[in-house]
Amino acid sequence: MDIEGQATRVERRVRAQTGTADEAIASLPPMATMIVDRAIDNMTRKLVAGYRNKRNAKPNAKSVDVGAETGEALKAASAQSVMEVANRGRAWKEMIQKSFTHGISSLSTLKFDGGFEIRNGQRPSDFKQAMPNSPGVYVVFDSANKPVYVGDSENMQSRWNAGHFNQYKQGQKPDGERYKLADDFESGCTVKFIIMESKETAAALEAHLISENFGQFEDVSKSSGVLTAEKLAEREKALQDGMLKNGREELATEQGTRSNQEAKKLKDAAGSAATLVVGAAGEAFKNVGYDLFERLTTTAIKAIKDELVDVFMGGKSRLKVRLNRMLTKILAVLRNVLENPLQLLRGIVEFIVNALSKTISQIYGLARNLFDLGNNAWNLYKGAQTLTREELVRKISETIITSGSLVIWDSLDLMLEKWLVAQTGGALVPFAPYISAAVTAVGFGISTHAMQAMVTRAIDAVIAFKQGFIDSLEAERAACEQLIQLAEAELAMIADLGSYVDSELQGIAQLQAYTRDLSRHEPIQPLDPSKLVIIRP
Repeated sequence: MDIEGQATRVERRVRAQTGTADEAIASLPPMATMIVDRAIDNMTRKLVAGYRNKRNAKPNAKSVDVGAETGEALKAASAQSVMEVANRGRAWKEMIQKSFTHGISSLSTLKFDGGFEIRNGQRPSDFKQAMPNSPGVYVVFDSANKPVYVGDSENMQSRWNAGHFNQYKQGQKPDGERYKLADDFESGCTVKFIIMESKETAAALEAHLISENFGQFEDVSKSSGVLTAEKLAEREKALQDGMLKNGREELATEQGTRSNQEAKKLKDAAGSAATLVVGAAGEAFKNVGYDLFERLTTTAIKAIKDELVDVFMGGKSRLKVRLNRMLTKILAVLRNVLENPLQLLRGIVEFIVNALSKTISQIYGLARNLFDLGNNAWNLYKGAQTLTREELVRKISETIITSGSLVIWDSLDLMLEKWLVAQTGGALVPFAPYISAAVTAVGFGISTHAMQAMVTRAIDAVIAFKQGFIDSLEAERAACEQLIQLAEAELAMIADLGSYVDSELQGIAQLQAYTRDLSRHEPIQPLDPSKLVIIRP
């Protein structure tokens, strides 16, 4: 593509500046190189996304366990992780929107989407209709309309069926321990909920509401779900002091899963719409850094690949020359970023476009591919006037073929991973990302290779038609100019002829005047012939 061409030109300049020998390097056939390079692109992006979506090996640890971090990144490397990274802006968009539409900064301003009532500890008959099976946050209000519990779930209906109602039922048994919300269920309470789009935003909103509205928390494990008599007495006292029956503050320091890591970022920025916008901007700029890191990593791996291929194919370059070649390629990427600062916008565009468009966010990598297509088209437009016809055909073909194939095969990557897992009953889960990366790389290479001849001929024909049309217009314009010049000459001649006719008419008028004057002439006296004397000598 055009970006690669620019990088190649930069690389040549760097070689000239550093004095690196431009030695011939052996390489794979073009199609094999295309497939291998695409496989590297796929895997690098998946591994970077895996690192960003990994579990926190040691939450709040002061040291990093490299082995555990690497293992978690490898497990999380998948097309699904890449899509989740690209779609991360959607959670920030939702929180910003709901801060305006639902007043989520405080329970006092929170606008709920629905609710139901519990009387005598019985689940209401219309519970399934009242409580949706979607992510969300719910608040339990006691008979005095005082909030006593805030919770969240990826599926609120299941959470209440298998959680709250079931725990209350188990606590009613003779050997069971009384459930923490039993008094409220029996005396009557109201449950109100707000629907969220994801478990991350639900967890973030729950933690924010608990943190903002209740400043103290009991030292009771939330996961236990039951209370001893002693803890029950402590809880009753806590309720009198205005505390929730939640066991502890959510997302205070621990993170653990990637979902909780993202939720904690949202929770920490959820004070107002302004702080959420600032947080979203920070995440977008972080996307820029990871995008650049991904490109540098990909370039480094490809450079190492090129040198290994050269070694196995008999290349004799010295180690110093090989290192210079690899560093030159990496430096070319950095120089290209400096010379083309718009490339830095790709990470921001990916973050924002996926947040704004749900359709685009569901298609793997489309926002990034669209940005690359637009950027390449812009560069092509700027350079079209200085390119030869052959160069123009090649640049347009590369842009159309590469961008079109990327959209198709990036989308198939995600579907292929899911198909591999489903067909093998989960046996290929650890290997599915790598298999799909290889398969889609082969598909990308074959389809691109097959399209080159056809698309190139079509574009050449279009450009030729356009060029012929332009030539025809030029010829017609020249002919029109000649006709205009001839018409101008004829008009000048007609003007001269008119002047001549005018002068002739003036001469005729003068002759007619002379004739009239002469026709009126009379002699001075009559001539008498008899008086004429002829004198002879």
